[in-house]
Amino acid sequence: MIATTVVEEVRRMLREGRLSQRNIALRVGISRGTVNAIALDRRPDRPRRSPRGGDDFIPPAGLPRRCPDCGGIVQMPCLLCYLRARRRRELASAPTPSG
Repeated sequence: MIATTVVEEVRRMLREGRLSQRNIALRVGISRGTVNAIALDRRPDRPRRSPRGGDDFIPPAGLPRRCPDCGGIVQMPCLLCYLRARRRRELASAPTPSG
């Protein structure tokens, strides 16, 4: 994520109109595409999402081995089994359509 001060500096340079987007990118140290996104207001100015609290997910690590649940050769814990279990929990807690 680009610092807010850098984004403001790019906006200032764009308002002044003395430099091209390419030159602004070179001076500030970001890509021309990012300068263009800032110029067109297509770059969201919000921080990255933080992980939700209470999430029980542990990122996979270590050497690949066979998952005891699905049988795939994966880094443990198995991401596929985690997502399948999470989906089952979501479906079980979803309201049923009345009809």
